[in-house]
Amino acid sequence: MTLEEALDQLYGVEPGAFVVERKRLARELKDGGERDAADAVAKARKPTVSAWALNQLARGRRRDVDLLLDAGHRLRQAQEGVVGGADRAAYEQAQKTERDAVRRLAQHASELLGGASSQTLAQITSTLRTAAVSEEGRELLARGRFVTPLESEGFAVFGALPPAAPRTRPPKTAPASRRQANEKLRQAKERVRELQRDLRDAEKRAAKLEAEWKTSRDAADAVRAKLEAAERDLKS
Repeated sequence: MTLEEALDQLYGVEPGAFVVERKRLARELKDGGERDAADAVAKARKPTVSAWALNQLARGRRRDVDLLLDAGHRLRQAQEGVVGGADRAAYEQAQKTERDAVRRLAQHASELLGGASSQTLAQITSTLRTAAVSEEGRELLARGRFVTPLESEGFAVFGALPPAAPRTRPPKTAPASRRQANEKLRQAKERVRELQRDLRDAEKRAAKLEAEWKTSRDAADAVRAKLEAAERDLKS
C-alpha cells in the first residue's frame, strides 16, 4: 500500500471509524517498511462534519463534482473575458452549470448527514463554490481529502459582474467624471475585500465552535459510558 492509497482509504471512512482506521493503516505501512508514509498517515487530521460530507461527495457523486470543476474553470475564463469586453453568454452558461451542480451536491450532502444544520450546509455550499475556482480547492475536491471547509479568498466568486448594459453608444466622459467613476470603483473593490475578510473570519469562528462542540460531545459520551458502567457494577 502506498501513502496515497492509504490516505484515499482513510478519508473515505465514516467519522466514527476514522481514528481506528488511521491507526490500522499507519501500522500496516510501518510493518511494510514504509516508515515515512506511516508517520504521515498517523498525523492525518480527522475531518470536520462538513469536510467529511464533502469527501463523500467526491467519492459518491463523481459526475456532479466533475461538472462543477469544469464549470468553475470555464467560469473563471469567461469572467476574465467579460472584463476584457467579451460577450457574457459563456459566463452566464458556466454560471448556470455551476449553480445547478452546487445545488445537487448540497442536496446530497444534506441527505448524507440526515438533515444537517443550516450552518453546516452553508459551509459545504461555500466550499463547493470556492473549490471550483481555486487551485488548492480543486485538488482537494477532486481527491476527496478535505479536513476543514475552505475559505473564499482572492477571486470574487460567481456573480461578481455588473448587470449587462444596453447596447447603446456610451456618451463621452469628461476627465473629472472619469476620475470620480474610478474612485467609486476603487471604493467598491475595497468594500468587497473587507466583506471577504469578514466572511473568512466568521467561517473560522464557526469552524472553531463546531470543533469545540464535538470535543464537548465526545467528553460527555465518555462520561456517560463510565456512568453506565458504574451503574451496572452497582446493580451487580
